[in-house]
Amino acid sequence: MATESIILELNTESDWDGVSATTLNRDDAVVTGQRYYKFTVTGPHGILPADLGGLFSATSVKLIGVAHNFRNPGAKARVIASDALNSVRQEVTLRPDVQFITLFPGDRLALLTKDTRVQVVLVVNEMNEAESVRWGLGHEPTATPTRFRIIRQTGVAFAPALGTVWQPVFTYDSANSVMVAVDDGTGAIPSTSLCLGPRHEGYYVSLRYAGSNADGKVHIVDNETRKAWVADTALADVKWSKVQYIANDDNIALEATAAVAGQKVVCDIEVAPVTVDSRLRARYLGGA
Repeated sequence: MATESIILELNTESDWDGVSATTLNRDDAVVTGQRYYKFTVTGPHGILPADLGGLFSATSVKLIGVAHNFRNPGAKARVIASDALNSVRQEVTLRPDVQFITLFPGDRLALLTKDTRVQVVLVVNEMNEAESVRWGLGHEPTATPTRFRIIRQTGVAFAPALGTVWQPVFTYDSANSVMVAVDDGTGAIPSTSLCLGPRHEGYYVSLRYAGSNADGKVHIVDNETRKAWVADTALADVKWSKVQYIANDDNIALEATAAVAGQKVVCDIEVAPVTVDSRLRARYLGGA
């Protein structure tokens, strides 16, 4: 375990493409003070190997600070997992200031730049157990919103039918990061179909219609009595509704007609879990 960070300065005359394997060898670097490695990268370059050119173990956990000499929103650094799908664990937009990311054993670092003549600087630390714990304590899990999409291919209206339980079968569209169902059903959708976390949690929800006649409504339905409240009405096409709260056994009912008979109409629903400390705070502050 090194007591000081090792710095890698990567200089190129062309952009990193984010996909090409990069040949990086520690013996090609100009080394200063046994800690600063300056590389001139030639040939295809887009993904750095897990051992960063032989300077580190491919199986160690690494905390890496990454900085770029331009402020271009299209420049990205991605942590690529070692699985067959090359899953992206983490992505940051490159900037001149240092941002820290973590590489697990076998992970690689992909770089995508947009400014031709590029310098990327990496500040690399192999993490021991205590450092890993400290890093973990400072990076608590965050809530992740989930987006669902219900597609009516032939313009069948969304109808509330409050007494009917409707459970669309969603499949994950990895290209668009959306849960999709092509379904002409009607009724009230139970929260179990949308809120994929523990059953005791409540969720925030917002939705929109696309291809509608600007008559969209959102119904919040009590599970026990099937009584409902119209939370939003006359939604303009493609406009997101006001954010609503649904408890763990509530239902949502949809209502909208197609703008053109027989043409596609879509409902997108986005949900996010409510954290414990904000579960009642927002309603209290809003006077609800």
